[in-house]
Amino acid sequence: METPILNQLEHYHNQNRISFAMPGHKNMRGLAVNLSMCDVTELSATLNLLGDDTTITRANELLSEFYRTKKSYILTGGSTAGVKVMILSAVNPGETLAISPDCHMSVINTCAISGIDVKVITDINDITPDVSAVLVTSPNYYGQTKDISNLSEKCHSLNIPLLVDEAHGAHFIGKYGLPKSATILGADLVCQSAHKTLNALTGAAYLHICSDSISLNRVRTMLRAVHTSSPSYMIAASADIARATLSECDYREIIRECCEFKDAISRQTKIKALENDDPTRIVLDFSEYKLSGFSVSEKLAERYMIDVEMADLKNIVLIVTPYTRHSDFMSLFHALKEIVTDTNQLIIPDISAPVIKTRTISPGKGLYSPTETVELSHAIGRIAAVSVCMYPPGSTIICMGEEITKDAVEYIGAVLEESADVVGITDGKIDVV
Repeated sequence: METPILNQLEHYHNQNRISFAMPGHKNMRGLAVNLSMCDVTELSATLNLLGDDTTITRANELLSEFYRTKKSYILTGGSTAGVKVMILSAVNPGETLAISPDCHMSVINTCAISGIDVKVITDINDITPDVSAVLVTSPNYYGQTKDISNLSEKCHSLNIPLLVDEAHGAHFIGKYGLPKSATILGADLVCQSAHKTLNALTGAAYLHICSDSISLNRVRTMLRAVHTSSPSYMIAASADIARATLSECDYREIIRECCEFKDAISRQTKIKALENDDPTRIVLDFSEYKLSGFSVSEKLAERYMIDVEMADLKNIVLIVTPYTRHSDFMSLFHALKEIVTDTNQLIIPDISAPVIKTRTISPGKGLYSPTETVELSHAIGRIAAVSVCMYPPGSTIICMGEEITKDAVEYIGAVLEESADVVGITDGKIDVV
């Protein structure tokens, strides 16, 4: 019997790899119970995740109490499902959603499918009354947060709801030394991934309603429209467990480990540990060695069986959780010292990822217009019919409906040379209007 996916995953598991990537349970260390017993469907004796039975209601109540919200929901479709529900609950077809340039591709896709226009904002002063809602990503993949309190104040002064994609910040409500969650900083809707930084199974997520400015009935309607009607109760149970575990977790020890690692690697090598807001998100810069983050990530994976969350032309990004061990840090430390000692310097393009600026046509028009496929090098000045992003992190490089720029083409070419996974580009070609 041929089972290629199972075979690949068994091979991965048997290697006993070290994970500085998601999910946050770190190769099942943080999974406290046998969740396979939870794989049931909606029966009279079990549950309805989108219903109002006492078990689900109580789990969501506990989630809401912990994150200090008006109402919260456990999701099993990841933050992508949460992003869709937030947008559809706050913005009508034909209206405009203001977005930060680093938004996830699910934001653009949702707007395109639902007939919502987008306006890219780079500054708080860009928020104007002509938009129906504002959606920002905070924190981003590099552990950098936005000023949610000031954004909230600006939005609410204009009677505009603030939506926050906090996929990488579910742990921010935890104890000691972490940033504050958007759920308590004035956001109206917040979604989080429980599997990225907590000990839940992949796909576990939370959706939080934090104010009265969004109709609860509309959120429920959009949740039923977007979410699967056959949720995984293994994922749902793990999300429930992750909330309970986080409520008792002390982050001081793992933050100390992170700080000691960053200090040691900075003192003993020319690797730079970048400053950010999340002490458990480690970003290492290899530009002093003329090494790309992609090449370092590949060497760690192939030589040392160490997986990092993502890489770019200069950096690698590490996700650390309370289930990361001291021995993991030591293995990574020695591996990095060997890599920077033994590797010849390379010529790495000194270019940064471009950010989406503005659309020429709406994402929906870009998606549904007649298209043709052209070589990426011939696409400069054309209108993109697809969104393009490097995955991870999934942040949009070219927005559907946006004019393709020379900077974007050069950056995409550079990361493709490093064998990065670029969504929206196939065999060096892109779909254009």
